[in-house]
Formats: sequence, structure tokens, C-alpha cells
Amino acid sequence: MGNFFTKSKKSPAEIAPCDCIRRFKPVPVAPTVRLYGSATSTLAAYILFALLHKNLSLQFVPTDNPSSDGEPLVLEIGSETVSGYQETLLQFIEGKFPHPPLRFSLVDTAPLVVKVTWLQHLSITWHLERMVRWAEDLSTRGGRRTVDQAMGSPRMELRKLGKNYSQLLEVMLEHAQMEERIIFPVLERADRGLCKAANEEHARDLPVMNGIKEDIKSIVVMDYGTPAYNEGISNLFTRLKSLQV
Repeated sequence: MGNFFTKSKKSPAEIAPCDCIRRFKPVPVAPTVRLYGSATSTLAAYILFALLHKNLSLQFVPTDNPSSDGEPLVLEIGSETVSGYQETLLQFIEGKFPHPPLRFSLVDTAPLVVKVTWLQHLSITWHLERMVRWAEDLSTRGGRRTVDQAMGSPRMELRKLGKNYSQLLEVMLEHAQMEERIIFPVLERADRGLCKAANEEHARDLPVMNGIKEDIKSIVVMDYGTPAYNEGISNLFTRLKSLQV
């Protein structure tokens, strides 16, 4: 009998964050999206995360206006422009890009800071899943397969891996700070000790998160395919996987 299934040759380095976990097809040739607003606006941050949830090509254009969630934002999608607030912009985005859908049951009822935290958490989940798949692919290659031609040399691919992880690390640290400074104090006032376990998890994960960055730097200077290199890649995959728990 013939082989009915073929193995994808696409490098995990080139997989969009949502592609590996969502059940919907990627948006085909989506137009460039521009959002105009204050760089320190909570509403602008929320709309940005909603757009990232849609896996769109996004450009944020900061305005000179001081931060104020009372000011409307301007959103451009291709040749169309809409100005407004949360509900107007979300309905416009959902109408243009229905997949993956926004969870309006949460969007309509939760406080704004909870919505922003939730969307940021989704973004982290996507990117971490991508990094784990990428590291797993590297760890299973060994010396049997060369690097993806689109990536250049193995060292170039590892440097790209390091750059991607550094960006993810910034978002994870920002997310942890948002939880500790805003979300957890509110929950603690309602039920003292409620966030003890979450704070302990942050304390446990922080050294691992920073250690992964240093691990990648060490692996970059190793000779490709050597036992030390293979062991380093295997340990990197294990440590990235531990962050998903």
C-alpha cells in the first residue's frame, strides 16, 4: 500500500503562533492593519491584543495625545477606516475577521484590565507553544538533518530562536508584573491568601525563564551536531516545556 500521509517540511520557525493550536484556517492574505492611539492607553492595548488574537499583520501608530481611555481610537483595515470605542472597534474587527472568534461573553462582562490580561495570556500561550515545537524539532534532528534552507546555517537559526524567545520573555515578564501589581491585590482583598500559589509559581518560573535565555546563548557557540550541542538542545526543550505546566 502506498503512503497516504506526508510529513510537513515547514520549519517551526516560520509557523504563525496561532497556526499550531487553533482549528481555523489562517487568514488568507490579510490587509495591513493600522491602529492609531496613545501608546499608554489601556483601551489601545486591549484592541491591540484583540488584533493579535486574529493573527493579523499589525502596525500601531502612537499619537501625540496624552493617555486617555475617553478618547476614541482610529482603526484602518486596508482602505476602510473606523473611529470609536471598545464595542464599535471589536464589532468591526469581528465582522471583518470572524476566525478565530473573540469570546464576547467575557468581553462584555469582565473589567477592562481582566480583558487585557486574558488576551495577553492567550498571546503568550500561542508564542510559547511555537517555541516548544521549534525546540522539539531541533532536538529530534540530531545530526541526521540539516537546518531548514530558509533559515541559513544552524547558528543563524539558533540566533533567530534566541531573538524570538527574548521577545516572548519581555511579554511574559510584563504579564507577570500586571498580575502581581493589579490583579492579585484585588483578589487578595476579597480572599486573603488566594494568590499565594500563583505568586509561588512566579517565583519558581522566573529563574527558569531567565535561564533559558542564557542556555540559548551558550548553545549558539557550540559546534552543531556534537554531543554537547545535542544535550543542550534537549535540555532547552525540557525547560521550555516546563513553562507550559
